Amino acid sequence: MDNFLYKHARQGALILTVNKRLARHLQDQYDLAQQNEGLAVWTRAEILSLTAWLNGQLMRLPEGLTILDNTQSLRVWEMIIEDDKGGGGNQLLQVPQTARRVHQAHQLLIQHAADFSGQASAEDHRAFLRWREHWQRTASRQQWRDGAEAVWMVADAIDNHYLPVPSHIVLAGFDQLTPDIQRLCNMLQHRNCIVEEWQAPPCQNVYRRRVASLDPADEVRQCARWTRQILSDDPDASVGIVVPQLDAYQQLFESIFPTELDPSASLSRDESPDTFNISLGHRLDREGPVYAALRLLQIKAVAGMEEVSWLLRSPYVGRSQQESSLRARLDRELRKQGQVEWPLQRLVQSVKYFARRSGMDELQIGKVFELLSEDIRISVKMLPGDWAEHFTRLLRDLGWPGGRGLSSREYQVVETFSEELSRMASLDRVSAPVSRNVALGMLGRLAGHAQFQPESPAGGVQILGVLEAAGLAFDHLWVIGLHDTALPQPPRPNPFIPLTIQRKHRMPRADADRERLFAARVALRLFSAAPQVYLSWPQQVDGLEQRPSPLLAGIVDGLPPMSASVDPTGLLWSARPKLEQIDDSLAASLNSRKSFSGGTGILKDQALCPFRAFGHYRLRAERLESPEIGLDNMSRGTLVHSALEIFWRETCDQTTLISLQEAELNSRIERSVQQALKRFEKENRRDLLPRQRGLEKQRLAALVRQWLGMEMRRAPFRVEGTEVNRQFTIGSLRIRTRIDRIDQLEDGSFAILDYKTGRPDPDQWFDDRVTEPQLPVYCLDLPHERIAAVLFAVVRGKRKESGFRGLAREPGTWPGLSRKSLDAILESKGWGSFDAVLDHWGKALTALADAFTRGEAAVDPASYEAACKYCDLVPLCRINDLDDHVLTLEERHD
Repeated sequence: MDNFLYKHARQGALILTVNKRLARHLQDQYDLAQQNEGLAVWTRAEILSLTAWLNGQLMRLPEGLTILDNTQSLRVWEMIIEDDKGGGGNQLLQVPQTARRVHQAHQLLIQHAADFSGQASAEDHRAFLRWREHWQRTASRQQWRDGAEAVWMVADAIDNHYLPVPSHIVLAGFDQLTPDIQRLCNMLQHRNCIVEEWQAPPCQNVYRRRVASLDPADEVRQCARWTRQILSDDPDASVGIVVPQLDAYQQLFESIFPTELDPSASLSRDESPDTFNISLGHRLDREGPVYAALRLLQIKAVAGMEEVSWLLRSPYVGRSQQESSLRARLDRELRKQGQVEWPLQRLVQSVKYFARRSGMDELQIGKVFELLSEDIRISVKMLPGDWAEHFTRLLRDLGWPGGRGLSSREYQVVETFSEELSRMASLDRVSAPVSRNVALGMLGRLAGHAQFQPESPAGGVQILGVLEAAGLAFDHLWVIGLHDTALPQPPRPNPFIPLTIQRKHRMPRADADRERLFAARVALRLFSAAPQVYLSWPQQVDGLEQRPSPLLAGIVDGLPPMSASVDPTGLLWSARPKLEQIDDSLAASLNSRKSFSGGTGILKDQALCPFRAFGHYRLRAERLESPEIGLDNMSRGTLVHSALEIFWRETCDQTTLISLQEAELNSRIERSVQQALKRFEKENRRDLLPRQRGLEKQRLAALVRQWLGMEMRRAPFRVEGTEVNRQFTIGSLRIRTRIDRIDQLEDGSFAILDYKTGRPDPDQWFDDRVTEPQLPVYCLDLPHERIAAVLFAVVRGKRKESGFRGLAREPGTWPGLSRKSLDAILESKGWGSFDAVLDHWGKALTALADAFTRGEAAVDPASYEAACKYCDLVPLCRINDLDDHVLTLEERHD
């Protein structure tokens, strides 16, 4: 401990520090010095932070005035601004953010004994004065005082002899004294108290070097390796790392430092390293249990699918482990229904239905939705403290924070959140009863501004911000991140105080000149806080070139001694054994004579890529559905299929179609559309919104009417079957599928049709693998001579895009087909006739079916564009990791 401080501490002087960290540090140093002198018992030194001492003095004052803490003051400012906004003030203001800046402006004026009038002020300044006048009236009536007034109150009490005065005070670690603290010192001196200032004495003959790093990550890694070198030479050395922008570097320190200082622990589940300590905490609302609690409480009566999915997957909801498998299945089922939003009451019914199907009486997650649905309907207003108790009970009933064992960090987070709920009750003193939503906003802001610092040993390595390092000295020091916008900081004046006032009183962040002088004082202290000091800056941040801080001018460049990197991830990779490579592209063969689930999709995937068929139909791997607003393209296509199927079951043939009067035709179309929509809602357990249903009804009726006009221009036909269920045996594979439609023509032959609302490509029928096998499969059980046409019936909104696409023996009888195009296709493939195409399909589809049943599952896409571009199995097959299949962008687009 510094001799000056030690001497005064032993003589009973009161030492007031700039922050609690310095007070703890000096107290520890004093105790250690007493032990080194051989003492077993000693009088504890009076070393306190200034804030702690002021609070103690305020408690000695006569009762009557109430000092509001920051949380309470902010709530008062919020209510003032809300009242002003409701009375015609600026309607665009975000009240919580505005209240925080207004409170800051109010405290700055108090600390600097400043004020200003509304004359010649901007609109924001006049609004602030209006709000401040409201605050002053309310505070006077309620006998409230802002926490910033504590220094003035103590100074006045000392001046009026209401408080005893110590004989000697030492102010430790203050870079500058604000006017309120200066007045306190004057009042103390007026009462014959000796007041002195102390800063840690600068080290002499400091070895100072400037280090240029590539970027912040490189900067932190160099610092970590330097730290490891120091600790390996001297494990008891005190190492300080000061970061002007600690919040920007925090994540890098937390990810890089453990891997370099304690690599074995970084691979384990230990959460709090004991080799270093970071002074900056984390926002409480970003910690897992608290994030989950707030998100649970904030769920609306109509929840988005992503919100529901998160709740089903969250480990912080009751019985999450016991129901994890069921909840995953429920998530998939709900997604398949295609709803973007779920009313909670309907969600409760869906969970009950799912539970019954799963052989369960009920699921805990269903109770969670039910409790939330009931709680959201609460409309009464209560005091914040009553809401805090209510939210605590609700979270307990919801099973928060989950049934699994909490880690040490999670346990501390839950305890800290409970403290914030208790803090919310302190708002009863200043707040009127509020609604549930307002109370949730209060709780969210409390958690958002609370800092969570997990308990951990002090450690020999301290990572600090500039202000936290005040008064500290180290054996080794590295100041990191010293680019020209970090120190000095750019000006950021408060928008609610005129700039002239802020400059006149030298308020923080008022202008560049003030920041330059303050940074120079900080640099004078920091750059001599250890015998060895390294000062680094990143040459680029997020791709933007940076310049070194002007405070580094004149300092010699130099690299620090660094140990070799021991990052276990890199070492494990470099030391990995040579891996044995196995070509495992053949799965177990299928020997069952039963139909294999998947229909013609099996053959389509086998043609596109054998692994796709294996993944989708043997492993049953598939991506989760992502609901879209409204109906997706597949749902719209299904509705067109259903409407046309229903229409033709009633109408049967072209003759009947043509004979229908206009009114009867429209009536029949309307009935078909209505039944199709009703069937869709029933099968998907989904009610379309009235306006959405009306628009879809109108769209479907127009599409069907236009398509029937196309059907009238065909040669005569009879619809032999719609949505016909058939079983096919293809080679060694048996599948079930459904044929959209089979028409019988005048000569007794058949046309096989498949409705499409997209843009189908019949050219895929002619591939060696037949990558569009649906219609070709339907032809396998019919004699070739009975097949007259195999066609896509393209039903689209634009007339020129609708029509028939595919193959026909007599193309001229089908709208959209021509003999010339068919002949060109047959000639290009060397096929002499329509029957040759049917032969090709038989051979190709049999080969695909046999390959699937043999278990062929090679990653062998027909083309990147067709097979891989939109495939959901790319993360599973890892085609991009295979040298033989790494394609250039040009190849992928070709």
